[in-house]
Amino acid sequence: MPLQSPSAVIGKTMIIFDVGETLVSETAIWHRIAGHLDLPPFTVSAAAGIALARNCGFEAILKQLGDFSATPGEPWRRPDLLSFTADDLYDDVLPALERLACHGHKIGICGNQPASSEEILANLPCQIDWLSSSARLKCKKPDPAFFHAIVDQTGHAAENIVYVGDRLDNDIYPALAHGMQAVWLLRGPWSFAQWHENGVPDGICAIKSLAELPALLAPQTSASHP
Repeated sequence: MPLQSPSAVIGKTMIIFDVGETLVSETAIWHRIAGHLDLPPFTVSAAAGIALARNCGFEAILKQLGDFSATPGEPWRRPDLLSFTADDLYDDVLPALERLACHGHKIGICGNQPASSEEILANLPCQIDWLSSSARLKCKKPDPAFFHAIVDQTGHAAENIVYVGDRLDNDIYPALAHGMQAVWLLRGPWSFAQWHENGVPDGICAIKSLAELPALLAPQTSASHP
């Protein structure tokens, strides 16, 4: 199914990005989990796919892998396994954020992440106007409290926020329900599973790369750069 186009060009003042599979590839994380559990990466991928089809959460997938492993463990309790570095950023992230900032948009980052992720993201070589995590907010997506906290802490009205994420259930639908605009990024296993099941639902704005985002979002009139 072709990507849906927005009914009008979005011209909002703050863009909030999810983290996992939106800004950061989680491939290295899954490979570390496979090594920790002494399982082949392909087995881990297959188990994750089954859990995705059953609409299980991330922790549920890891518990299943731990139960299946010859050396059972609790990888969901190991921050060293679940962490990422700047090297795990997708190639389109920094160029897209730079262009958005040059167009006058405010940039924010907040996803279901431990507080330790904030230090890594804060050191990225790009403009970040607001940064938080579910750990700091003490609530996780898709809890409405997560999106209410974004509005409260950024000082932007919901209608002036665009949330960009890879999951319909965790990111797009709850952001829209909270009065925000939302852009669905079609990458990562969750996104693929939901796209395979539903295509792009009517009224949902979807892109395949963050490189598409600056053209989608209208430049702010107060921008100091062309």
